[in-house]
Amino acid sequence: MPKNIIFFTLMLALWQAVPVRGQQPAGGEQIMKAYAAAYPAIERAEYRDNDWAVLLKGRWFYWADGRLLSEEKRANTEFARQSFYSYQAELPPWKAPDPETAARLGRILPGRRANPPRRDPDFFDTLFEAHNQNEAYANLVQITFLGKKFPVHKLIAPKLAAVEARIRSAAGSNPSINTWIASLGSVGAWSWRNVAATASRSYHSYGVALDIQPARINGLATYWQWTSDAVGGEWYMTPYERRWHPPQEVVKAFEAYGFCWGGKWMLFDTMHFEYRPEILIANGMHVEGL
Repeated sequence: MPKNIIFFTLMLALWQAVPVRGQQPAGGEQIMKAYAAAYPAIERAEYRDNDWAVLLKGRWFYWADGRLLSEEKRANTEFARQSFYSYQAELPPWKAPDPETAARLGRILPGRRANPPRRDPDFFDTLFEAHNQNEAYANLVQITFLGKKFPVHKLIAPKLAAVEARIRSAAGSNPSINTWIASLGSVGAWSWRNVAATASRSYHSYGVALDIQPARINGLATYWQWTSDAVGGEWYMTPYERRWHPPQEVVKAFEAYGFCWGGKWMLFDTMHFEYRPEILIANGMHVEGL
């Protein structure tokens, strides 16, 4: 992994990142270059006006200390930082947090609900051509994925077709994957809304995130906020064996085509996949089909 990778601990379903204690955003070069490599709509990344920026559909968007702001907003420090973080190729071993870390994690959800973080959506609105609900809806196409029909942004429809082909291929040598597919209750993507406990737009609003839910959860945890409400706040004490996880081959198939899995986030969301090829590229992982 490159030495100048920006290390963040993800603190809300990949949207609200909390810097690891003692660390701050290290600079935008790697992330902005990763964006330029990941999305054809971005013409280039360059260092200009004392900051890294990308040219997107005729507009410059600046790193702005991790906030991704347009030229006219770049001095605004009221917006929260976007989420850029270390994403590991393999799921790291789970271990219970020490008391100090546990106390800090326990304060996250009450803090968010009391003061919801707000990010500027302009960069993503421009990238996905969805500045409002009607524009977002106009970009949707209906697909069938793992036997479920639902709308997604047209950008990721071919990506998901490739993901499914890889999953089906893996199922040929691993029958348990077919069993897992048969166990699914629903798969959904588009929903115009904010991330829970924030004032920041969800990736579901653009149709570039999926929630894959089993028909029966059998008491397993899927989402840190639901778990927090169910166990009196100690969501961070939930080990992997008490969480619902897709098969590893499924996770790898998604990652191969640019999707991050919420099961690798500290604020876990094990049913959630979202299209973030720039994160994988910045972390030295290969993405197919760019």
